[in-house]
Amino acid sequence: MAFLLLCLVGLSHTKCDFEAIFNFGDSNSDTGGFYAGFPAQSAPFGVTFFKKPAGRASDGRLMIDFLAQALGLPFLSPYLQSIGSNFRHGANYATLASTVLIPNTCLFVSGISPFSLAIQLNQMKQFITRVLEFHQEEAKLPSPDIFGKSLYTFYIGQNDFTSNLGAIGVGGVKQK
Repeated sequence: MAFLLLCLVGLSHTKCDFEAIFNFGDSNSDTGGFYAGFPAQSAPFGVTFFKKPAGRASDGRLMIDFLAQALGLPFLSPYLQSIGSNFRHGANYATLASTVLIPNTCLFVSGISPFSLAIQLNQMKQFITRVLEFHQEEAKLPSPDIFGKSLYTFYIGQNDFTSNLGAIGVGGVKQK
């Protein structure tokens, strides 16, 4: 996170020449991935800014949106949303309720997303493989050399803390 802030602050003095952003995370940077996988949406899902349902857990833009805008890039399409997406300037693997650690419980019991960081990284590996295979046939895929010219961001972790806190309770973390 500090790197992102340094890069944004540095934008006023020098230009960051990233051609794409690949983001990994949870609801703080989910631009529609969770609701692409699990379509039942509830308000607000982005209506206020986008003027239509955008599949988001929030009603406005996210830090990743402002970062993309500051770098002169379009908003990131969620990796899980195949229809209408353009991945030429990156992809967003973030999904609501994701964790760094692989969940040891069921999504529907705990509310934890099945898209842990390990799953998101595997999705990225699959994406790179597909780009190498299909980039000349599909105009909405990036050139294979984009991966060396990209910014990789991770904004994930608080769900690991809150789920563990829920398991041990506030009393379990009080100092004596």
